[in-house]
Amino acid sequence: MSPMKPNQPAVSSRGHVLATDLDGTFIPLEGNTQNRSDLQTLTSQFAAHDISLIFVTGRHFESVVAAITEFQLPEPEWIICDVGTSIFQRQTSGEFTPVSAYQDYQDQIIAAMPIATLRERLQSIPGLRLQEEEKQGPFKLSFYADATELDKLVEQIQADLDQTQAPYSIIHSVDPFNGDGLIDLLPATVSKAHALQWWFAEYNLNSEDIVFSGDSGNDLAALTAGYRTILVGNASRTLAQRVHRLHQESGWKNRLYLAQSAATSGVLEGCRWFGLAETPATPIERLGATPVTANKTHFRVWAPKRDNVTVEIQDSDTTIEHDLHRDEHSFFSGTVQNARPGSQYQYRLDNNVARPDPTSHYQPQGVHGPSQIVDHRDFAWTDQNWQGIEKRALIIYELHLGTFTEDGTFRAAIERLPALLDLGITAVELMPVAQSPGHWNWGYDGVDLFAVRNTYGTVDDFKAFVDACHSAGLAVLLDVVYNHLGPEGNYLSEFGPYFSDNHHTPWGDAVNYDGPDAAHVRQFITDNAIYWLEEFHLDGLRLDAVHCMYDDSSFTILDQIRQTVTTFAASRNHPIHLIAESNVYNHEMLTADQSRGAYDAIWCDCLMYSLYSHALPELSLTHRQYKGTRDLVETLAHGYVYAGKDSQRVSENQRKSRHFESLVIALQTHDSVGNHPHGKRIHHLTSKEFQKAAAALVLLYPGIPLIFMGEECATEAPFPFFVDFEDQQLRTAVDLGRKGEYPEHIWQDAYLPSNADAFYHAKWNNATGRDHDMHEWYRRLLQLRKQGLQVGWLTPAHMKTECNPDHNLFTIHYQHTTITTRLTPPAITDAKPIAVPLKGKLLLSSDPDPVIENNQIELAPNHAIITQQ
Repeated sequence: MSPMKPNQPAVSSRGHVLATDLDGTFIPLEGNTQNRSDLQTLTSQFAAHDISLIFVTGRHFESVVAAITEFQLPEPEWIICDVGTSIFQRQTSGEFTPVSAYQDYQDQIIAAMPIATLRERLQSIPGLRLQEEEKQGPFKLSFYADATELDKLVEQIQADLDQTQAPYSIIHSVDPFNGDGLIDLLPATVSKAHALQWWFAEYNLNSEDIVFSGDSGNDLAALTAGYRTILVGNASRTLAQRVHRLHQESGWKNRLYLAQSAATSGVLEGCRWFGLAETPATPIERLGATPVTANKTHFRVWAPKRDNVTVEIQDSDTTIEHDLHRDEHSFFSGTVQNARPGSQYQYRLDNNVARPDPTSHYQPQGVHGPSQIVDHRDFAWTDQNWQGIEKRALIIYELHLGTFTEDGTFRAAIERLPALLDLGITAVELMPVAQSPGHWNWGYDGVDLFAVRNTYGTVDDFKAFVDACHSAGLAVLLDVVYNHLGPEGNYLSEFGPYFSDNHHTPWGDAVNYDGPDAAHVRQFITDNAIYWLEEFHLDGLRLDAVHCMYDDSSFTILDQIRQTVTTFAASRNHPIHLIAESNVYNHEMLTADQSRGAYDAIWCDCLMYSLYSHALPELSLTHRQYKGTRDLVETLAHGYVYAGKDSQRVSENQRKSRHFESLVIALQTHDSVGNHPHGKRIHHLTSKEFQKAAAALVLLYPGIPLIFMGEECATEAPFPFFVDFEDQQLRTAVDLGRKGEYPEHIWQDAYLPSNADAFYHAKWNNATGRDHDMHEWYRRLLQLRKQGLQVGWLTPAHMKTECNPDHNLFTIHYQHTTITTRLTPPAITDAKPIAVPLKGKLLLSSDPDPVIENNQIELAPNHAIITQQ
């Protein structure tokens, strides 16, 4: 029977065509019962919805026919096989016949050198073995080769083709099932993708009519040809990343579906996404915009203060309005056709004002603009083998995304990761990235808690940053703010009772954790915590100022977050760290009982502020009063001097278990630097020598060390407090409020928070005067820390401390390793070097040229040494 003629319908149902690879894609994987079940679903769905099926495979024709029987595959209307050199059409009789027009097309390509001539030239090359005769074809010459020799043989064949100008191209791969090297020679330009392109052009179809599914590099050309594309979950992550990037570079939107499931099950996922199969009707409880298919999105919002809510979707020049249905719990929801990922939307409240979604995942125009529909599956993660960083191995680097690089973006930050690795960092902690108003902000004025700040990049950009960190071996922690929201663009109160009538924070209304309807607010917050961990693959969260998360419930929001995160962490294959900024020691948060779990760590600032107080008794950067040398001695020995929710100074008999390994300790943080009106760093206030000496105590202390960006090289860039509001009254109020915190003389020459210079001068990577000696000192201290953890001497059980206040000597002993530090306050200008016994080997000295005589070493003012016996 002759094949159909051009211009006749090529498929039974235009616009509903699945072209699919077979092995690793459409054929169920061996032993995968879910694949087999999903194949039956696909077969019934194709029959019910008149879906046309095309097999696009490297197999030879007889092998395809055998696979249809063996795996009970639905019969296709067309078969493209022999690596794209043959096209067969199924006739009404059920017989498959070759398409002669395609054969004629290839005959023209190889007229100058028929396949028989090529075979005769190449079969004598050592290392090439002809494949079985049934795997050869009139337009396909196939060889086996040793996989280790594959690249060399391909180069040799290509050289012969170039020399003879033979009209052929080479496709080579390694068989994933038996490891054989495979080499196919095809007419030049011919491939599976080219055959598919020829087919739809020959029969007047459009690429938009086709959904293509594949799993390997052999499918790359078809996966990136502009079709709607399904890449199954068993595809390599490198291929997924490449396909995703090529789709983005081509400007194609919503044409790629990255399936989570493998093979047949992934094809079913993708067919449901692109509308070739029905999507199961399951309730969607998630708040916000949840894409259901490539062309349909579900919206859900809690708005007990509203009688009606309409979602307005803007797509190109079209606006779609859809009234959402209200249930008995004041949740408004509905599924809307033609609402696609990338479309922008907002909620019209009671036919009056339009507001962003409270759970918006992206605000491309800022806090006052519409929200954007985000499909979180549309990212090619490569961190499936990430094992995370254990708590004892954490060395945290705190950074502000906007000032970490010149561009102030996630993508730019990726380029700085090698420098952090070289320093010895194991985890990056980002100051808050939730959407806040204006062009720059510390991050603590966030109002769209689920949205990545638009000035830092897109949702995908943040994911790319995390993926790059994991690839480099770095964990990523995120600072989240659950005690208040910022003052501009904060529209939550227009939807429901998100804020408390009984509690207030220093920065604004407290979140409603214990009042009417608090259960929904608490769920909103716990959902947010899991959202960041799950969708962005984060390794942990740092909860800002937990002492201001006011809650009089017996089971508090902090308990609920801990419980929720613990449950989530059980499903991950890497540690999830939940860290609370309590500022002081909190025994309750670090101790589990029957009703609550323990937090993994807390920020405990006593060591940091004791060091400041020892050096600069008159300087106050916190509301707690520290007593210089005395508190430094106490903190070194016990980890803290303040404790509890009310930050009470504790006595020796009140001190409980110390939990050293769960205390995040630092020499500098964004608070200690930013709380100074000029944003001065510790070496600005003391000296670089003091910083080096103090760093030895902090980085070799048995807590979790944290380094604030730029500290490691004593950058000259300050880090003052900065904000930007569109509301001029807010800008003025913040400036005046900030000035009121300090005497006028201290503010001389200081930047006001709303001044753009406060932000731009904080970009530390641009600053001059970076101290390479300081960087090397930090790097060597961190090397020693890692060695101490590995060998086992750097533990609280082995630690003893002592102090000589006359000479400002502070010592930490770990078995045979001793850190001796002389911290001389700047006010003491006449301090002389002192000689101390040199016991054992000198491992490190902050003074590069120490004086050593008669088994004694001179300690200059602000000098640290580490010795080992």
